[in-house]
Amino acid sequence: MQQIINTTRANLFFEHLSPGVGVGFPAPKDWLPITSFPLLIIVGMTGVGKSTITKTLAEEGLDFTLLPNRRVLTERVIIAPMLKMQEKLVQPHCRIKRLTYTRLYREYFPGGMGHILASLHVNPEQVNSMLVFDGLRGENEVRYAATTLKSAKFAMLTAPNTVRIERLLKRHDSFDQIVNQELEDNRQIVPETLTNFASLGVPEASAYFTPKEEQEILEIAKKQVVTDVELREKLKIFVEESQNYDPVSTKQILEGMDTSDRSLIIDTIVSPQESAKAIISRLCKSVDIKTNK
Repeated sequence: MQQIINTTRANLFFEHLSPGVGVGFPAPKDWLPITSFPLLIIVGMTGVGKSTITKTLAEEGLDFTLLPNRRVLTERVIIAPMLKMQEKLVQPHCRIKRLTYTRLYREYFPGGMGHILASLHVNPEQVNSMLVFDGLRGENEVRYAATTLKSAKFAMLTAPNTVRIERLLKRHDSFDQIVNQELEDNRQIVPETLTNFASLGVPEASAYFTPKEEQEILEIAKKQVVTDVELREKLKIFVEESQNYDPVSTKQILEGMDTSDRSLIIDTIVSPQESAKAIISRLCKSVDIKTNK
C-alpha cells in the first residue's frame, strides 16, 4: 500500500497538466509556484453551481486562467498512478470508487486536494495573473489551502440539499455514474411502492432531508421524470460525498479567517450573475475587469 501512495506524491516527477500548469519537481525553468499568483478557490459540494459560477465570472469580465479542475487533478495525480500499480483496484469512472481513492490519498496527505493544489507550478508566460480553481470541499482541504496558500481567496458556494439533488438529477453528466453495483440495485421499482428512501435502497439519505422533502423528491421518480435507478444512484452519490466532506465544518473554517476580504459564502439560490458580481467585488478588487459587454 505504501508503494501505491508513493506513486501519488505530487513532488516526484513533473507533469504538464494543461498549458502553463504542471505538478511535481523539478519544475521547468522560469515556472513559478502557485503561491506567486493571485488565486481564487471555489469551494462547494456537488450541485451547488461551481461550474456555472466560473463561467459567469468570465462573462462578468473577470480576467483569469481556470486551472485544471478537481476531476482532472483526481484523475492525473491520484487515480492514474494507482492504476499503474494496481489496475484491479480502481474503477476510475465510478463516483463512489473515486471517493474511496481520494479518501485513501487523504489518509497519507491530510490536505487532500488542497495538498495537490498547493503543489502546482505555473508558467507566467502562459497564464493570466489571476488563477481560479474549481474546487475544494471539506474542512481538511480548505484548512490546508488557507494555511499554505496565504494569498488565496475562497468563495464557498452553498445550496439547500433539495436544490443540490435536483441539480444533480437534471445535469445528465456522464461523470455521475456508479458502476458494478449489485444486480438488485438495478431492479425496477413499482412507483406505488416508493414510500421512502429505504424503499429505494438508500435509507441513509433520509438523514439529509425532512420527511416532506423526501416525499417531494420521490415524486420525481413516481411521475417518471427520472427513473428510480437514476434517483437511487444520485442519492448514493449525494450521501457518499456528504459523509466524506462536512460542509458545516468547512464553512466554520472560512468564517473564522482573519480577514473579511479573504472568504465569502454565497447561497446559489440567487442568480449566477449576482453571485459572480459579489465574488468579484468582495474578493477580486485588485484584479482588472474587462469591459467587454
